[in-house]
Amino acid sequence: MEFKINRNDKRPLYIQIRDHLYDLIKTEKLKEGDRLPSVVGFAKEFGVTQATINKALEELSEQGWITSHVGRGTFVSKPKASKANKSITTSNNSTFESGNKSFVSAARKLRMGIAQSLESLDTLLRTPDLIKLFSGVPDPSIATPGILEKMTSDAFQNYGQDIYQGYAPPTGLPELRNVIAQRYQKQGIKVSPDQIIITSGSQQAVSIISQEALDNKRRIICETPSYRGIFNAFGAVGHWVETLPRDTDGPIISNLERFNDKKSSVMYLVPELHNPMGTDITEDKTLKIADWAQNNNSYLLVDEIFRDLRFEGSTPKSLLSVAGAENSVVISSLSKSFMCGLRVGWMISSKDRIQSIISLKKAIDISCPPLMQGIALSLLKTGEYDKHLNKAKEHYKIRRDATLEALERFMPDGVKWTIPPGGFHMWCELPKGYSSIALFLMAVNRGVAIIPGPKFDLDHRFINAFNIGYGSLNPEQIYEGIELLADAIKDLLRVPPADTGLSGLGGII
Repeated sequence: MEFKINRNDKRPLYIQIRDHLYDLIKTEKLKEGDRLPSVVGFAKEFGVTQATINKALEELSEQGWITSHVGRGTFVSKPKASKANKSITTSNNSTFESGNKSFVSAARKLRMGIAQSLESLDTLLRTPDLIKLFSGVPDPSIATPGILEKMTSDAFQNYGQDIYQGYAPPTGLPELRNVIAQRYQKQGIKVSPDQIIITSGSQQAVSIISQEALDNKRRIICETPSYRGIFNAFGAVGHWVETLPRDTDGPIISNLERFNDKKSSVMYLVPELHNPMGTDITEDKTLKIADWAQNNNSYLLVDEIFRDLRFEGSTPKSLLSVAGAENSVVISSLSKSFMCGLRVGWMISSKDRIQSIISLKKAIDISCPPLMQGIALSLLKTGEYDKHLNKAKEHYKIRRDATLEALERFMPDGVKWTIPPGGFHMWCELPKGYSSIALFLMAVNRGVAIIPGPKFDLDHRFINAFNIGYGSLNPEQIYEGIELLADAIKDLLRVPPADTGLSGLGGII
């Protein structure tokens, strides 16, 4: 590129390189769509380290002048109008983003170290005859005997063997997408089949969005507490995950203000029958979160995996309708409502967004296994899925009620809990200053186990809270388990609280 580093220039090396590339782009010697050399190639050509090249490219990328795609390379791009007339400026970002990788790395290691310490508690779960008040999977006893064999046979008879011998389209079997769209339409939600991609469970949907966000340099925000697998999916590709604490009514809106910076973001949240709290977001918070997404060049990753398991109360409006398809991606699956082994889920968004991620989905697995899709299609079309839902709702309601009755009967004053209107998760809180990790250890010693609150949070807060999952236990086991747990709590509360004023790693480390 006919450029030499000036070692006498007072400007840092990366700024010299950045400004040179910027001039080439502005004078159209490098045009939109042109592919840049690799970082290794740049480093050799300019006689600098790869770290220096990375820093220069990061600042150009932040201003929108180049775009990187994993596995494809870095290309010249055209920034949005709001940035096009601005001179490029040096990043002085003080948060954990691209310009501060050493801080990101240190903080990530701290998070991981504490998480690994908490995971070591799981070795205690191998204690014989332990009552496990934490199941996060559907109870297999609900399924009608022989249902998989019946639905597999139906799939072969009605749809032919040929579609199972090859690959399905990356978006999924057209008829399955059509049936799913119809189910949403019956709920008053406008969805067409070409707004849907079939995935191998909702976890794969999160992984796809994680990669899409990385390619487009979107910030990741996750409500917390939340299912740990979501944090892992984002962290696996290198995201620093910002956390947005919630209470039983949904994300704390005042904490959302620090993200009012127009930076493109993806926010993960579970608006109804939340895991691990079991509660819904209020309508007021739903509207405010939708407004935030629409005003900040962002979209919501809305996990509706428990939506079909509501057994009382009205179903809240889907954020797909409130925020609009342009500002939301809804994910769901049959993993919680039917069985986790079927591994059929779906993702719904705008037609444009679905089209933009088809190639990414295809690169990951070509397509969700067509035989699994055929079984899911048979379940939905024959009505067997809805029959199963009716059984499941009654099953979980009986166990929810047994849990509430036992809590009322055995728990000491000061302990609080949610009343979930569906699903099989419940959130409990000890009085402030008491540790759910200490409770876990005391409870296991008595023959019962819960999941401590810090295990649901990247920054390991919610120290006085814990989750109960009651779905796979019978009422007798629930009564016995809650009584044992209450005895442990009574012992814990005999000692005055020892709150240090700290709560995990804090909101922003």
